[in-house]
Amino acid sequence: MASVGPRRPAEASEERSSGGLTGHMQVTGQLGSVMSESSSISLTYSRLFVRELEAKNNFLDEAKLHLHVPEGATPKDGPSAGVTMTSALLSLVFEEPIKANLAMTGELSLMGKVLKVGGIKEKVIAARREGIKTLLLPRQNEADYVELKEYLRAGLTAHFVDHYDDVYRLAFDETKVPPLTRPSRGLPVVTVITPEIEPKEVAPKMPTLVVEGTTDSTPSDTPDLPGGLGSAVPPLRVPSPSAPIAAAKAPN
Repeated sequence: MASVGPRRPAEASEERSSGGLTGHMQVTGQLGSVMSESSSISLTYSRLFVRELEAKNNFLDEAKLHLHVPEGATPKDGPSAGVTMTSALLSLVFEEPIKANLAMTGELSLMGKVLKVGGIKEKVIAARREGIKTLLLPRQNEADYVELKEYLRAGLTAHFVDHYDDVYRLAFDETKVPPLTRPSRGLPVVTVITPEIEPKEVAPKMPTLVVEGTTDSTPSDTPDLPGGLGSAVPPLRVPSPSAPIAAAKAPN
């Protein structure tokens, strides 16, 4: 079984037939028509891609595949899982998992082009929630990503790809799968690395000294903390020199 993606992973399993080109794929997970078509494109492209790497590999022509997209009770649609489903299928073919700590999104064409998708902000937030640090995104979505607030991108490495050739190179350990021996058929990969945001040290708010019986006070030189936290520090109160002080009675 192969599984990829941070929030709604694409899961693929297989059952080998006894012989002949009788392979097919069942798709489940309450998928809409667009996502169902995307799964068909992923299977067709995966077959072509595998033949380019291993001409005699008929795995996808013989296997009975089952592709499932959790959560099953939630309807879902759209083309953005194309590269994810393709990667899940190739993971089955080569019996090699996708690299850990990696999330991907992108519509896939029959020629292997990775096309623009929507909801980049929501996808980045979902990846952060799952602790994912490396993203594979369509090259056409680069502007959408860099426009996000820095705190959303902090600590993330985003690779913007134009063709599935580069998704394959980045998603798998090339020492454990058949390597691509030709240059990528897409535009060069663009990588955006956003460093972690260093926490800023803030000096604590010093309390105000107020002498009872007077109206004088000595405010601290320290500025208030962000969000007005400094004003929440209660003042220290000491008795006025003119105020009566009760003497402690000595025990008998």
